[in-house]
Amino acid sequence: MIMLILSLILVIIASYAASQTGMSMNQKIYLVAISQPEVQPVIETDQRFDHILVDRFTAGSYYEYGADMAIIGNNVYLGDTRKAAAAGDSLDSTFKTYREVVLTSYNDVNNSHPVWVTVHDLERPQNFQLAGAEETVDGIKKGANGPADLEDVPRTGATNEQERSGSVRTGSSTISPEDIAALDAMEGKTFFERQTISTPSNFSPPIPFTAILYAFLFIFPIYFISQFYSTSLMDERTNKKGELVLAAPLRGIDVVVGKTIPYLFITMAIQTAITLYIIGIPSTFAGVERVLLVLAAIFPVVLLFFALSFYSAILSRSFKELTFASVFLSVIISGYLFFPAMFANIHAISSISPITLIVRLIENEEVLINTYLFSTLPFYFVAISVYAFGTFIFREEDLFTQKSISGKIVDCFELFLSYPYGSVFLLSVIFIPFVYMAQLMLIVMLFNLPVPYSIIAMILMSAMAEELVKSIGIYTLFKRKIADITLRNAIKYSILSGAGFFVGEKAVAVLTLAPIASSAFGSVMTMGTLLLIPLFLHITTVLISSLVMYKKGPRYYVVAVVLATLFHSLYNMIILRGLFF
Repeated sequence: MIMLILSLILVIIASYAASQTGMSMNQKIYLVAISQPEVQPVIETDQRFDHILVDRFTAGSYYEYGADMAIIGNNVYLGDTRKAAAAGDSLDSTFKTYREVVLTSYNDVNNSHPVWVTVHDLERPQNFQLAGAEETVDGIKKGANGPADLEDVPRTGATNEQERSGSVRTGSSTISPEDIAALDAMEGKTFFERQTISTPSNFSPPIPFTAILYAFLFIFPIYFISQFYSTSLMDERTNKKGELVLAAPLRGIDVVVGKTIPYLFITMAIQTAITLYIIGIPSTFAGVERVLLVLAAIFPVVLLFFALSFYSAILSRSFKELTFASVFLSVIISGYLFFPAMFANIHAISSISPITLIVRLIENEEVLINTYLFSTLPFYFVAISVYAFGTFIFREEDLFTQKSISGKIVDCFELFLSYPYGSVFLLSVIFIPFVYMAQLMLIVMLFNLPVPYSIIAMILMSAMAEELVKSIGIYTLFKRKIADITLRNAIKYSILSGAGFFVGEKAVAVLTLAPIASSAFGSVMTMGTLLLIPLFLHITTVLISSLVMYKKGPRYYVVAVVLATLFHSLYNMIILRGLFF
């Protein structure tokens, strides 16, 4: 820990020293022979050029024997290598930059830059509905057989009513600067601030996937601190320091909360500092509200990272296993956060990621409450559930033994089902957010595949996720002999598990799936407005798993899940056949 902090401090000091001394990896990478003294001041402004001032004959000799470029008179001679071609491009940009600097130095900005460009951001129309959605058919036919209505296309000269509706987001009303001071004030914007006015030569389109930059800024500290969090828990397990804590008159939940709060507080303090750096210190109530909303969007992400780190530290038997588990889970959650956010302001699918909410808030856009619930509720539910299951096995039998990972996971379910109010019905309800997040992650992964194939893959993988969580409670009851393996119990627990999953699925659909409910992927997740048929399906598929375990025993659990998945997938494909034909 101390060595890590010292290493970090040394890296910061070295980076600062390098920035102050002007050190760069691009220093003197191109050799240029110059015969004109008046060109030398231009070349000296670019550290990439290693130049030498010689006469015309010597410059030609340098060019023939290895120089990347020779400037003789008014002509530039390039070698026949890729490096020489890159040197030519660099020279072109250097001359342009030098000309800008010289023109600007006259302090007559409008005469030296007579043309100014004002930037207006246009909202891209969204059409997330896929084939099969009722309101999409006409739009698809129109796109296939004729041009779209011009009224659907945002126009630069929009009326005030259109601007208020969000069709056009106008740029700033900033006028061109009058002098150097005004120009410096305009160019002193932060890295993430959008360009609103520019000269043609300095105009640059917006940075693509700005959300990725935001995501990196917000997520990296969470990675860093969650590693310390899980390492501290693992250290107590391996060194047996945790036995003293367990001997204290405290409940497991008290110990877990006490260990988590300091790390959670430090992380949210860092997130607050990052938010204030990007947005600025708020001076109005609206500004304070904006900062709080950003923190509200990132908080469930922090909670989920910590929950997974906590659970990984309990399941792992060594630091090697902990490293693998932490990296594996971090990659999955990062993909869930990063990939949808890449489509921020482009596609409704981006609402899956809380990072998209942060991007919209930073860009001063409105975030509706149903969009917030859609993005963050899965994080809250999964984090709370993981913490709860981890707290169940926060005991000596699981912390200080070399029990297998699968054994510890089954221990969680066994302890839950052993409680007076624990049942397979409630366990299926609890697992709904896990399936929900898995399905949303599948949407992200399959989004760019052709529609028929992506929907088929979505159906198969979603069905497998559902059948796993519906049958795991019954598997635990039979495996740990909490209930007798009889036909009556197999049917009873199948009905309870299927009904619990159905109730939880519909509750989540009502609460969170509004943004994508009319899409093909939303149809796969909710199966439309059907009621009794999906209930019968959930009971039937889990009954298949139960009957296989009743006949062959719990050791055939994988076979049972595969059979139930195939039956479930066949049903979904029949219901959604309109998406394929």
